[in-house]
Parts: sequence; structure tokens; C-alpha cells
Amino acid sequence: MQGQDGLTTSIDERGVARLVINRPERKNSMASETSVAFIEVMTAWARDDSVRVVVLGAPGRDFCTGADIVAMATAEPPQSPEEARARAEQTIDTGSDVVRAIRAIKVPVVAVVGGAAVGIGASIAFASDLVYAASDAYFLLAFVNIGLMPDGAATATVAAAVGRARANAMALLGEKLPAAQAWADGLVTAVVEPDALQAKVDKVIDKLLAASPRALELTKQAVDAQTLAGFDLALDLEREGQIELLQSPEFAALIEAFASRGKARTPVSASNQ
Repeated sequence: MQGQDGLTTSIDERGVARLVINRPERKNSMASETSVAFIEVMTAWARDDSVRVVVLGAPGRDFCTGADIVAMATAEPPQSPEEARARAEQTIDTGSDVVRAIRAIKVPVVAVVGGAAVGIGASIAFASDLVYAASDAYFLLAFVNIGLMPDGAATATVAAAVGRARANAMALLGEKLPAAQAWADGLVTAVVEPDALQAKVDKVIDKLLAASPRALELTKQAVDAQTLAGFDLALDLEREGQIELLQSPEFAALIEAFASRGKARTPVSASNQ
């Protein structure tokens, strides 16, 4: 078991690779260094022929509560419009690369979601191949609540699963989606009671390990071709929109207000992106 930059990772003798976001003091939000480490780990696993299954999440209370908004809000302000744009580009490009790294994995990627999957955390779950959620979990695309738009290809993965009307409701209203409704909408593979979640995932892993790796790889490719044909276009449009929004006065005011509220709470919540 290895830990770095807010991640805990391991690969067992069967080729099961596990990655857990481990920042409990920030409710498992993603700092920039956490995102970079995530990309590096997933890229390495994509090249490792010994890896048979990748599991994201568990144990812990929350899957991932999004970007670390407080860190963004308390950073030194940019000194020029050029620096502001460069920061915006780095932020959105890093988030895009997180989900690209997930989709670059040829073997099945299983997300195990307990508690909150918010913002980029929801995008990570939805970019996975199989999503198993605890009954007390919820998903939230709360970007609109802080003057942003969904990213991490959520505009593609959510719409592919639930259709245009429900995708718009989730993205435009920024409201929590309980696990049971996420299952009914087709966003998750199954919903399991929290104390039975790990046992369920273990059975799924065993079944995947018993299957032909090449058959699983080709099946993933075919399903992606039908359901995620707009994946790269979605990332391009999200990048264009998010660069603009990350530099807006509305976003600056909203995250400053959020950071002020967060400082009054322990632990600090970063669950509004």
C-alpha cells in the first residue's frame, strides 16, 4: 500500500489495482497535486500488463467531494489577465486529464461510491465502467452553484446514461441525486447497503478476473464507441466554457464566500464543485 499526494494505491498478486482518495481533512476533495498524482498512477497502470482490474474508491466516508475549492479561494490572486487565464487552463486541463486517464485503462474500471461523489468526484465515478454505490451515497454536479459548468466529461457520460432531459436537470439545477435515483436513472450499476458493499464488489472482481482479458478489452471498446462517441468533443466544449467561467467575477465572489463559510466549519467541506 502506497500513499502520495492524497492518494492511497496498491496492486495485489491477482492484478487488482486499487486507488483511494485519502484526504479526510478535506472530505476527500482533490487538490491540484492529488489530481496530478491520480493521472500519473492511472497512466502507469494503463501500461502495466499485470493489472487486470482497477478499483476506485473505498474505504472512507466520502468518495470524492470535488475540487478543493478552499485551496483555490485562498491561493494568491493572479497578477495579470494572462496569469488568470493560465491558471484556468491548468485547472480544466488537469480535470480533463483525470477522466482521460480513466478511459485510457483497457481493463474494467470499477468505482465504489460511499457518501458524496461531487463535481469532479461524480465525473470520476461516471467515467468508470461499473459503478457500485452504497445506499447512503449521492451524486452532485454542483458546478452551477459556484458559477461553473460540469467538466470531467460529465456532459457526455451523464447524458449517455440518462438522456438529455435528466442530464440537463442534474447539470442546470445542481441538486443532489441519491444513489437509489441514480440507479433508477441508469447512472450506477447497483446500489448496495453500506455494510454489504465491499462483499458485492469483491464478487464482481472475482467474476472479472475469471473472464478473458481480451474479451473484456474489446467489449469496452465497442460499448464506448456507441455510448461515448462525443467524449472528446464534450471535453473540448467544457474546456472552452470553463476557462471563461473560472476567470469570471461571479466565480471569484462565490468561491470567496464558500471559503469564508468553510473556515468556520471543521472539517472544511469542499463539496460544492
